[in-house]
Amino acid sequence: FAKIINRWKDKGLVPEKITDSEKDRFENEFAKDVYIKYQSKLKSSNSADFGDLLLYPLIILKDNIDVLEKWKSKIKYILVDEYQDTNAAQYMLLRLLSGEKKNICCVGDEDQSIYGWRGAQLKNILNFENDFNGAKIIRLEQNYRSSGNILNAASSLISENKERIGKKL
Repeated sequence: FAKIINRWKDKGLVPEKITDSEKDRFENEFAKDVYIKYQSKLKSSNSADFGDLLLYPLIILKDNIDVLEKWKSKIKYILVDEYQDTNAAQYMLLRLLSGEKKNICCVGDEDQSIYGWRGAQLKNILNFENDFNGAKIIRLEQNYRSSGNILNAASSLISENKERIGKKL
């Protein structure tokens, strides 16, 4: 249940927003009930888990336009490192906070995405140009640490990845 609840939180979902399409074949209404009781227990003990550290700010910003506008006015630039490993809740926060300014710089490499098991969504980096109109992609293709043979072998392997933006090392 902890994994299921964490996955829902990574997607920015509170219990009342969980639909049948958000459940897989192993989940049923019981998992949602456990989530509701778990959140109630956290609240009664004045606690939050790791997923709540993203979920609650997301809820606050989505539900309170005045709070969102206040924070958007304070944030001039946003820098995200390891963007390929962001989850849905992190993506939604970035979209909300970047607003119309879109002064956002994300650094990442789709070929180094390793946290899908933890909720990271590769589509966040693959869709960056579409999601943030006017974005400019700068490829860092020069490698100073590895020999040509290693780079050629690595390029040969990663070229088989189905979902990638692409680069030539």
